[in-house]
Amino acid sequence: MFKYSIRMAVAISLIAVMLVGCGSKASNKSSDASASQSASSQESNSAPVSADKKEMVTLKFFHWYNDDQDKWNDVYKAFQEKYPYIKVESVTAGDNNSQEYLKKLDLAAASGDQIDLMMFSAPQYYAQRAAINMLEPLDDYIAKDGYKVADDYYSDPAINGKTYGLPAKKVSFFVLLNKNHLDEAGLTVPKEWTWDEYLEYAKKLTKGEGTNKRYGTYFHSWSNYTQLAQGFQMDDYYLLKPDGKTLNVETPLMKKSLEIRHQAEFVDKSATPFSEIVSQKLNYRPQYFSEKASMIVTGDFLIPETGGTDKVPANFKTAFAPLPTVNKGDPQTTTNASDLLSVYSKSKHKEEAYLFARWYTTEGIQLQGKYIPSYKKADIAKVIDNQLASAKTPEMVDKESLLYVMQNQIPQNFVVPVSYYDQADQAFLKEMDLFLLGKEDVDTALKNAAAKIQEVVNSNSK
Repeated sequence: MFKYSIRMAVAISLIAVMLVGCGSKASNKSSDASASQSASSQESNSAPVSADKKEMVTLKFFHWYNDDQDKWNDVYKAFQEKYPYIKVESVTAGDNNSQEYLKKLDLAAASGDQIDLMMFSAPQYYAQRAAINMLEPLDDYIAKDGYKVADDYYSDPAINGKTYGLPAKKVSFFVLLNKNHLDEAGLTVPKEWTWDEYLEYAKKLTKGEGTNKRYGTYFHSWSNYTQLAQGFQMDDYYLLKPDGKTLNVETPLMKKSLEIRHQAEFVDKSATPFSEIVSQKLNYRPQYFSEKASMIVTGDFLIPETGGTDKVPANFKTAFAPLPTVNKGDPQTTTNASDLLSVYSKSKHKEEAYLFARWYTTEGIQLQGKYIPSYKKADIAKVIDNQLASAKTPEMVDKESLLYVMQNQIPQNFVVPVSYYDQADQAFLKEMDLFLLGKEDVDTALKNAAAKIQEVVNSNSK
């Protein structure tokens, strides 16, 4: 879903890391975590640790978020209040560009800069760096704290039995709907529906012609919007099977995915044409909030914005619906994506870095009030209240439908794909672009995409 030049730059920086640190192996054992406290008891024991008994430690935390906008400064302050001997220094461009961030992270590692903590927006980026021994195994710390990742979090990012990071936010997808447009069309907020019914809604919500046309829906240019029927299944939702070698492209669900797009854009003309998205460089946020599209499939990262911000006020009420299913009666599944927080294998403060990672992914992320945690014990209703508290007009959010979606959709089983999955995804996306521009039919697009992905698998299996 991202440009090839960005991927190449990341690959080059990864090679630089490997050349500088090829002699370093991830076999460095975690030292006795005498300074770390049991994270399971952190929530019940909030007493600060005296700085007098500990040597002051400064952790360098690499990420891409904006510290002010995304309330990370509140996180650092709360952590240091509890652990006065640990200071967290943020290393971020603050531009929320998780792709550019990866290049900067890899170059910092190649240059020997201090890195203690790093975050990844997708499991394949995490897997790539685990493969070159950038990440510290956390299993000894986890065992000492007495919990299991799979029990405490919705995502279990283990690779070959080793855990190199803890899940932070959980990204669930759902459908945002302009409630005013629904009322105008005499439509109700769905609690369960199929993709065929979604297409019917899109037709009924489409209005006008030419530059004033309002589309019923909008599908962004990312790869997952060409995998709507398959990509939200409980299992086998990637383009490759879990073994990383068997293709999962020419399937009935992938064919259905492309048929959804073709029906909406070419037949019903109820979705913004892909040609316009590319030529005009359209983005999902303004398309929805400026009422150019009545429905969008998106993630829970947009929840705070539905209540309005200083820059983009909420001029209409937003309702929420679960993702459509392929067939009536199918489980209401959703994505189970997650930011992953890892400790650098060359950090001189691994114990303290792990302590922050565990604290943030359990307590800190809830205090932050910005994201839905992957932590299973989090109070989701309270987190949503915190999110909406920062909205300018929270009454413009249909909270009842939001809570229903967040409490009833089932997260798909989390899988860490092979480290070269991005290459397969990019090969697939190039072929999908041709399909969405009307240059290939469904079967040809899938056949050609499968052939390109097979080349990727072959080149990485030598």
